[in-house]
Amino acid sequence: RPRRAKTAVPSCPTVMTLRRLAPTLLALLVASPAATSAFGLVLPPRSVGRLSRRPTPIHTVIEAGGVDDEAPSDAGSVEEEAAALEEAAAEEADAAAAEGFVEAASLLGVDALAPPDVVTDSPASGTVDGSASSAREELKSRIFAACAAADRGFAASPSDREAIEGLLDEISFLSPIDDATRGVSDGTDDAPLRACWRLVYTSASDVSTLAANPISQLGGIYQDARELPVIVNVIDTFPRVLANLPPSVAATFATSSRIKVRTVARPRSASRVGLSFTGVGFEVTNVLGQKLPDWLPAPPMVDLPQLGLGVQRQIFQVPDDVDPRDAESNPSYFDIRYLDENFLVISQGSPGGMFAAVKVDDLAE
Repeated sequence: RPRRAKTAVPSCPTVMTLRRLAPTLLALLVASPAATSAFGLVLPPRSVGRLSRRPTPIHTVIEAGGVDDEAPSDAGSVEEEAAALEEAAAEEADAAAAEGFVEAASLLGVDALAPPDVVTDSPASGTVDGSASSAREELKSRIFAACAAADRGFAASPSDREAIEGLLDEISFLSPIDDATRGVSDGTDDAPLRACWRLVYTSASDVSTLAANPISQLGGIYQDARELPVIVNVIDTFPRVLANLPPSVAATFATSSRIKVRTVARPRSASRVGLSFTGVGFEVTNVLGQKLPDWLPAPPMVDLPQLGLGVQRQIFQVPDDVDPRDAESNPSYFDIRYLDENFLVISQGSPGGMFAAVKVDDLAE
């Protein structure tokens, strides 16, 4: 069959305006059955369903001059139609936001989480806990891999630090323990922080600068909190020259030492732990591949001088009824960002920086 030639549409301004307004007018008629009957139009059900999928706000029609302000009274109020359409648009926006929240939770592996304003029934709580646990384990695997590649943060580039600390920030929202400082002051057995923690990442300058020492190299770094409220920070070091030797030769000449800094912990809030530095110590743990005998006493720790509370009040500028150890201006503290049975993330007050650590049974020998 021969094709029918297309008829050109005149490009006069009036025709072009009508073509632009046609979808809007049809949407208006679909949204208002009263207006449809007033103009004597009957739309097929298929057209009504197709057009009602994308309602056009009524104020667009008014601004375009497509609706006469003197419309018949049985056509309905333009303002009422506008309010109804805007309400429908708001409901669509809320639905889209809820869908986006669920999609974001799905990317984290927390498929069962509901939007913040939705309360889930108690039977679903087990599913939520299981999904959150899966998300935590996945994030920890990514964190451990990134920390190992960056040599605990000592070999991290700025982009590496940004990526690792982004993961640490992400997992902090999934911490399963709310009262992380419980039992810190009296050292109860069920204190969540009570353990020996070994460092896997840090961005703190007071620790990372130690790795730049040309003479010694860092070994294990620990936060020993097994005797709360006492927390001992431990740093193992060994001669840097040993790192350049073959492993078999290095084991023969292995010599290591240990630096300890003793603090007394004091809970300031459910997640903040204040610290008072009370002593420092140094000991040699291995000489030429041999561990020192147990009968040889370790050098005692040197006690640090303590400032009185009155002097501390003047330093931190707090009134007499406030304990200066709990003052906001006192920078000797760390915040527990994440804590579970085997992983700890903290950020310290001064000089700043983050720490991530895993639970171990004891200090390395």
